[in-house]
Amino acid sequence: MSDETWALVDICVDSATVELVSDALWSLGVVAIEEITTEQGKTTLRTSMGEDPDGFARQVRTLFPHATVTFSEHDRAVADTWREFAEPTWVTESIALVPAWRDPPAHCTPVFIEPFDTFGLGNHPTTVLTLRLALKHVDSETTVFDFGSGSGVLAVGLAKITGCSALAFDIAESGRRALHQNMTANDVSTCTWVEGFPASAVDVVVANILAPVLESESDSVSRSIVPGGVAILSGMRDEQFDRVLEHYGEFTEIERESLDGWCAVALRKM
Repeated sequence: MSDETWALVDICVDSATVELVSDALWSLGVVAIEEITTEQGKTTLRTSMGEDPDGFARQVRTLFPHATVTFSEHDRAVADTWREFAEPTWVTESIALVPAWRDPPAHCTPVFIEPFDTFGLGNHPTTVLTLRLALKHVDSETTVFDFGSGSGVLAVGLAKITGCSALAFDIAESGRRALHQNMTANDVSTCTWVEGFPASAVDVVVANILAPVLESESDSVSRSIVPGGVAILSGMRDEQFDRVLEHYGEFTEIERESLDGWCAVALRKM
């Protein structure tokens, strides 16, 4: 793929499952989805997953075995038109996640985000919920680990707003570049990229990832948190909450919030 083209991923699914698949794609960090209606009750969801479309395709096929996943290349100038319509996302009355190429709203603390081709802009309900809950448990003395960091919006946002130290990791190597870019955009210097889970336990883990990953990585999340520390889990639908919490027996629930059918929870490690 050249610098002038952008690899897009087409996911063909039954029209009845479009909403479910779209929700999963937003949680994986896409920045735009185009719906293309085809014949015989099928819909194609076209999106971009940047530098690792093969890895993204594997995730989609695991979640939706009956989906057909194909790739195509498009002129970058055309593929980037979504940027014209990107708007700030309010997290609280005074904090907004702002596309890095847009002016911030008046009277707010802006967190500027450049998602590049792959990563979330912070406008999905799961990101908003995670940041809202995390802000209640993070201060300048806190060390945070952002697991599944994507564009680094949570690590950078928490570091900018609270002055905390933050570690970040994502399976997509491009996450490192996104983290450093967004640190620079927000004049943040206390975020560090790590390879996998941190070597030493931290005070707070934020994990805005899909429910199956919250379940499969629960032991690693638990080991990464000091006794009395907090896990902020998000990326699950309301109906998935009880199943996910079954994997976190070492924790007690502090607070839960829902938005548009998505759920986030703050848990304290016993």
